[in-house]
Amino acid sequence: MVTRRVVTALDQNGKSYFKHDGETPGYLDLGRAIDEEIWTDDPNQPKSEHQSDPASAQQFNLSPPLGGSCVRVFTFIPDALQTKDPAILSTASNRFNTGDSMHPSNPGMHTTATIDYGIVLSGQITLELDEGSVDLNVGDIVVQRATPHAWRNVSSEPCTMLFVLISSPNYSDS
Repeated sequence: MVTRRVVTALDQNGKSYFKHDGETPGYLDLGRAIDEEIWTDDPNQPKSEHQSDPASAQQFNLSPPLGGSCVRVFTFIPDALQTKDPAILSTASNRFNTGDSMHPSNPGMHTTATIDYGIVLSGQITLELDEGSVDLNVGDIVVQRATPHAWRNVSSEPCTMLFVLISSPNYSDS
């Protein structure tokens, strides 16, 4: 699934216009998933119509900036079809910063100090927690509240999900 991204802005006269309309420049093959970074809102950046497109960054962070948010589309590749290509995996690890969110004892298991909303757009996926798992289908919505979790695609087809991650003092370590 290729995501069309439409971004609005204000011109120098305060009139709204379409600043971007097309595929996101934030496309990244992670080996086990395709990440399409749509937008990151960073409250520490001055509001400027001239700032660079956050989806064109050279590196993406799993978590949004403190007090900010991000939206991304993830397409999870079925477990049996995931790439083991070292070049792809190296590029992914250099461009997608997971910080200290990963749990080394359980590959894929991670925790972010955010509240996340995940919506299944196509396919099927399994959400794994420390205590149990649940199978999700098209239209299902997950409210992920800073708990350890992993996404497993044990089906034979890709699964595409929309994620909105929000940095909230309710879920931060600080």
